[in-house]
Amino acid sequence: MKYLVSILCCFCIANVFGQNVSERKTSMSLGSQNAFFVEVPGADKKLMMKVFEDLTKSYGKSKENKKAKEYFMTKTRMAAINGSSPVDVYTKFEDGKGQAAMYMFVDMGGAFINSEDHPNQAQVVKQFMDDYYFEVRKKVVAEELKVEEKKQADLEKDLKKLKEKKDDYLAEIEKCKQKILEAEKNIEKNAVDQTNKDKEIETQKSMVKKVVEKLNNLAKKVE
Repeated sequence: MKYLVSILCCFCIANVFGQNVSERKTSMSLGSQNAFFVEVPGADKKLMMKVFEDLTKSYGKSKENKKAKEYFMTKTRMAAINGSSPVDVYTKFEDGKGQAAMYMFVDMGGAFINSEDHPNQAQVVKQFMDDYYFEVRKKVVAEELKVEEKKQADLEKDLKKLKEKKDDYLAEIEKCKQKILEAEKNIEKNAVDQTNKDKEIETQKSMVKKVVEKLNNLAKKVE
C-alpha cells in the first residue's frame, strides 16, 4: 500500500511540475536528439536566454555555437541529474508569434536524457524546465504590470489635467459672473444717467427756447 501511495505521489508531482514541459526529438548540432522544451507566452528569445543564464550560473557559463544557433555547457556537474558524473547541456532559443521557446538537451555521455530510458533524470530535467518556465512567466507578467501601471499613471495624469482645466473653467466662470454683476450695476447706473441727461436736455431745450425768443425779440425791435 505504501509503495502504491509513493507511486501515486510521484505521478501527481510529475503532472503538476511538468505540465508546461514537452519532450520530442529535435535537430541540433549532434543530430536529432531528445529535447525537453517549453514555450512561454509573451516572452522573447532575449529574455529566455537571460533567465536561463541566471538559473544556471552556478553550473558555468554557456558558450555559443553560432553555426548551429545553439549554446552549450560541457563537463557540467549537476548532481541532481547525474550524481558526480559530468553532463553536457545544449540549449536552443527561438522566437515565435507572441511567444518564445527554449529547447534543452542533456547528454550524460553517450546518451541524451529521455523519459523512456531515464525516467528519474528526465523528471529532474522537467522540474528544472518547469521552474524555468515560471521564472520567465513571472518576468513577462512583471513587465506587463509595468506597462499597465504606466498606462494607469498616464490616465491619472490625464484626469488630473482635466480636473485642473475644470478648475480653470470654474474660475473663469466666477470672473465672468463678477463682470456680469458689474455690467448689470453699470446698466442700472447708465439708466439713471440717461434719465438725468434727459432732464438736462429738457432744461437746456428750455434755455435754447428762451434765447431764441430773446433773439427774435431783438430782431423785431431792429425792424
